[in-house]
Amino acid sequence: MSIVLQATQGLLLSTNQKKCESKWRNDYSYKLIYSIKGSMYYQTERSDIFLSKNEFILFNPNDMHKQISVDDHKFLIELDPRFFNQLTTDITFIKDDISFALTAQKHPLIQQWVHFINDYVQIEEVNESHSLELFLDHSFTQLALIILKVMIGTHSSDINIQPFKEIHPALYKTMNVIKEDFQHAWSLDEMAGVSDISKFQFAHLFKEYIGISPFSWLQLYRIIRSQEMLINTKKTIADISYSCGFSTISVYNQLFKRLYGITPSFFRGKYTK
Repeated sequence: MSIVLQATQGLLLSTNQKKCESKWRNDYSYKLIYSIKGSMYYQTERSDIFLSKNEFILFNPNDMHKQISVDDHKFLIELDPRFFNQLTTDITFIKDDISFALTAQKHPLIQQWVHFINDYVQIEEVNESHSLELFLDHSFTQLALIILKVMIGTHSSDINIQPFKEIHPALYKTMNVIKEDFQHAWSLDEMAGVSDISKFQFAHLFKEYIGISPFSWLQLYRIIRSQEMLINTKKTIADISYSCGFSTISVYNQLFKRLYGITPSFFRGKYTK
């Protein structure tokens, strides 16, 4: 079963057809791809992306990507960049277009939104409701606001972990402690020790709830903290990389470019006012 719905501010696709795309794409839209079931595999120019159940990725406008495989159900939203960037300006007062980090992510607010919308449109599609387009436009506005709040991008100054306080208090506690001492060379044993569980159980739970490994999450948080320094200080790139806990400036530059497709120096030039 496939549903394709077009609204003023974007497009929705929900399908369980296991179609693979052999060609590279670079759509002019912010493109949220969500795995409702099964797994997905995408190739990009900078890295390969694997998505498990309830994980997602957001492609920026003109990001080159190719769908290699979809095991089960694919849910896709394309948001018009003009709508998204205007909303961004209204809410955050950021006038430059936002780029989101090219990485698999998982978040309860996105999960709740996707599952509610997917269930709703299947019911309304059957009933042939004429109010569906209006519903979608309002829903796309909600989604854009959630994306700005919880997804990692060039606008980020923090990672929003508040929803995990009720969902998994032990993980929330650990993430909070790591954020308070993000420059530290954390070991998996130390991270698990905060939650008072084994390192194997901790690593499994972290991937299950957050969508990436503890070390990947720590590196993402370090990148976010570095963004603030790039914009608001005159520190050298090397000083920023070391003060944020990266082992070498090379590791910092490579990760930054893999996530955003630009170097820290380019980011500084673009976003510093």
